[in-house]
Amino acid sequence: MNMTQANPQGTRRIDQKKILLSQDPNKAMQEMMDTIDTLRDVYETETEALLGFDTNTFLQIQDTKLAQAELYQNRIQQMLARKDELRSVNPEMKKQLEKMQKDFAELSHNNMIALKRMQRTMERLTGTIQDAARDAAKRQRSLSYGQTGRMDDGGSKKISVNLSETA
Repeated sequence: MNMTQANPQGTRRIDQKKILLSQDPNKAMQEMMDTIDTLRDVYETETEALLGFDTNTFLQIQDTKLAQAELYQNRIQQMLARKDELRSVNPEMKKQLEKMQKDFAELSHNNMIALKRMQRTMERLTGTIQDAARDAAKRQRSLSYGQTGRMDDGGSKKISVNLSETA
């Protein structure tokens, strides 16, 4: 379900026809729940990818995640703007939406924890790689061979001083 298209400048724009909720309050409520379900599936996939260090899956779903998050936000705003009208919705449907929102908030929180964990892991990995590169560079400088095949001492030259008693 692709809700976005690229415009000539290469940026994304949302297809406005697919974003507007139905005029019928019950149908609008169902569309909102479908939107939550879709975004929940994306978050679950992303969280699983993060926990499993599956970089390919993580990267592949980012455009979908962004489009679905924008759709969710837009539709929540529509729901809030129509709150008086939506009071007539089936009470069971309202309860179901509230439960979905609560479950989604928890899933979103867990997803954020996984994202932060991955960020910390990447920062530690970057630090480890940088430290290893620095150590390798130091070893390269201190253990290099000169043109004569002898160990080079890093470019420092020995100075010999001849002291003569006749001077």
